[in-house]
Amino acid sequence: MKKTMQLWGAFLMAGMLVFTSCSKDDEVVPVKSLYDRLGGNAAISAVIDQFIANVAADARINAFFADAAGDPARLTRLRNNLINQVGMATGGMEKYSGLDMKTAHKGMGIEETHFNALVEDLSLSLDKFKVPTTEKTELLTALATMKGDIVEGSTTVYARLGGNAAITAVIDDFIGKVAADARINAFFAAAAADPARLNRLKMNLVNQVGQASGGPEKYTGLDMKTAHKGMKITDAHFNALVEDLTASLVKFKVESRTKIQLLTVLASLKGDIVGQ
Repeated sequence: MKKTMQLWGAFLMAGMLVFTSCSKDDEVVPVKSLYDRLGGNAAISAVIDQFIANVAADARINAFFADAAGDPARLTRLRNNLINQVGMATGGMEKYSGLDMKTAHKGMGIEETHFNALVEDLSLSLDKFKVPTTEKTELLTALATMKGDIVEGSTTVYARLGGNAAITAVIDDFIGKVAADARINAFFAAAAADPARLNRLKMNLVNQVGQASGGPEKYTGLDMKTAHKGMKITDAHFNALVEDLTASLVKFKVESRTKIQLLTVLASLKGDIVGQ
């Protein structure tokens, strides 16, 4: 999601141009801006590149950024956006224009542990480039001031999906994709030919996803092993099913973290579906 691209950057929006000290002649001498003390655009760019790499390797938070990581053009925009945000906030000539932090992170379900992981990843990047303690502290202190606008607390997958209406829309699209998928549509031909049966299938899927994602729905159908016994579903069939569901989630712009969590639930059912 585009909102995700704002997670790191504007944490530095508490301006940091510092003026200090008087000379022997009582003249006010401006200290170099944080931007200059960091080393300007080139040094900030290097820190951001390492920061992005740290986050990409961090299983605690990388799901929030999977969409950007999978799209080179989007990742480049993210990188440039972060550099501009840091540059402008620290006294440089760069310009950043974007959403405020509360708006940018609304509904993302960012928890304190996620925020702390982000701080750690930035700190590691600053350490790699031997940013002095004073400058490092200024940056991390500014990030801390953004915490209240970034952290929302725990939210369910169900809430992040958008509840029953959004799940129903995804399932409707998913059923349409399966019906058009020659790799697996034979398994659903009987249901497709019977409107009442097709509606029961749809409701079972909606209820199953709703319950599994933390919603109030209740699934009352057969367990997966019993439901698929004798169907001889292969790995290839299962993978086709996952591809169709993924395409539906992408169509409705389900953000990466939620999409990954939902697909992980489906993957946990594979042993009861394949080879029965």
